[in-house]
Amino acid sequence: MYLNRILLLVLVLLYVFAPIMTDWVAAGGTQWYRPHIIWAIVIAVSGVALYRGRSDDA
Repeated sequence: MYLNRILLLVLVLLYVFAPIMTDWVAAGGTQWYRPHIIWAIVIAVSGVALYRGRSDDA
């Protein structure tokens, strides 16, 4: 089975940093925007990866 290198990197990073991110989000208290920061980073990285992928295909 072939795994894309970026997908494999994301899975490894998620495995390594998941406990740290969970503690960071849970310790938020009144800072309601912390989970949104994580999702914004995920969306931005996905957008950059898709944008670069399209220019390489042409």
